[in-house]
Amino acid sequence: MKQTGKILLTVGLMMMAAPAIPSVAQTVLSLEECRSMALQNNGQSKMAQEKVTAAEYDSKTAFANYLPKVSAMGLYLHNGENINLASQDQRNSLSGMGTSLVSGAKNSLMTDPAFISLYMTDATVKNTVDYLIGKMSTADVAGTLNKVGQELSNDLTLDIQNVYVGMISVEEPLYVGGKIRAYNKVTAYAKELAQTQLDGEDQKVLVTVDEAYWQIVSVANKLRLTDQYVELLRQMDRNVEILKQEGLATSSDQLSVRVKLNEAEMSQIKAQNGLALSKMLLCQLCGLPLDSEIMLKDELNETLDIPADEVTYTQEDLYENRTELKSLELAVNMYDMKSKIVRADYLPTVALMGNYLVTNPSAHDGIANEFHGMWNVGVVAKIPVFHFGEGLNKYRRAKSDKIITQYQLEDARGKVSLQASQYEKKIAEADSRLEMALKNMENAEENLRIANIGFKEGVVESQLVLAAQTAWLKAHSEEIDARIDRIMATVYLRQVTGQLSVNDK
Repeated sequence: MKQTGKILLTVGLMMMAAPAIPSVAQTVLSLEECRSMALQNNGQSKMAQEKVTAAEYDSKTAFANYLPKVSAMGLYLHNGENINLASQDQRNSLSGMGTSLVSGAKNSLMTDPAFISLYMTDATVKNTVDYLIGKMSTADVAGTLNKVGQELSNDLTLDIQNVYVGMISVEEPLYVGGKIRAYNKVTAYAKELAQTQLDGEDQKVLVTVDEAYWQIVSVANKLRLTDQYVELLRQMDRNVEILKQEGLATSSDQLSVRVKLNEAEMSQIKAQNGLALSKMLLCQLCGLPLDSEIMLKDELNETLDIPADEVTYTQEDLYENRTELKSLELAVNMYDMKSKIVRADYLPTVALMGNYLVTNPSAHDGIANEFHGMWNVGVVAKIPVFHFGEGLNKYRRAKSDKIITQYQLEDARGKVSLQASQYEKKIAEADSRLEMALKNMENAEENLRIANIGFKEGVVESQLVLAAQTAWLKAHSEEIDARIDRIMATVYLRQVTGQLSVNDK
């Protein structure tokens, strides 16, 4: 029995001191590497980064309002009818005015009784009249006058069946009630807000990765602990079997050991599955294939080291670094600028305008079917007169939004201060738990040592050894939990104070 006790104690001490050895095919990752990969892979961070890019474009768009706006316009119009400045009867009269004039003159003479009498009795008058009428006919006075009338008729018809218009306009705002300046400030605040939200998303990613990372480390350490515990129980089962054959142990003793062994093996399987699932979660966060063979750097450490540096901050640092508070401060400024934009809608606006216009037909030198251009410059002013209080109510609404956001900011500051104090308390509580866990672990190891010695000497029953082993397992497990809680309490405090970054540990 003495020899059996020595074997049990030797195996237990060897298992407790054996560190984990990574497989050759496994990739060893540090916490910093996991954080960097997660930041690059996280979808929320990518969307937040794209919002920063979009805010930059909005800022450039707002600045463009200071610059002149140039626009061009082209128009082609086909009309079914021309424009006639005279009626059809008037145009017909003009076209035949020569014939009408000659015929009218002859008819007027021949219908006058006095002239007819003179024409019939005086040969000189008759010869003169016949000579003039002959000359008019020979010279085609009627045709000439008809041609002139036709040209006048054509000039009174404007050809607008095909109309071409082209225009280039330039507009430069001179005064728009401060809207452009306020809009530029809004976009600048929006850009800063998008960057702040990106920082906030990065902080959340870092915390999520840390939780997954240290969860794996915790499960891996507990798995090693369970492996040691299972091996202890298997060795004890073999020892009890030997003692039973010698008549120094009963079947009940052996059954108790095997029940404990079965429970431990079941816990071992659960720990193995939990470790595999935890690593799959970390791989998903880091953008790695879920079946990747990874080993964490802190899995290889026999003892989980707790960072020695303390998180120090002032109240001003807390308000300045916390992304939620910075977002609310920017929102207050944005609402202030938006109220000025609303007010600008009901203030006078002045703009300088310039145009260059090309048309065909053109009226530069009479109506002609040819291209001709002209330019003009001017100042446009718009003064709102009365809108039944619409502008005033919109302005008051915008001011109310600003006041509401200010109240939210004040409330958030109080909550953030309380949250920081709570995590400071949790760090102190985690320190106390760790100190107690270390003491309990020392007591459990001493108790197991004494139980092994007593079992070796034959003065301690196997049930007491089993209880000592169980207490040893629980004490070591609590020590692992206390270290992980202490590490995560520091991480949470860094997040609350806005000091968490990739290289922090």
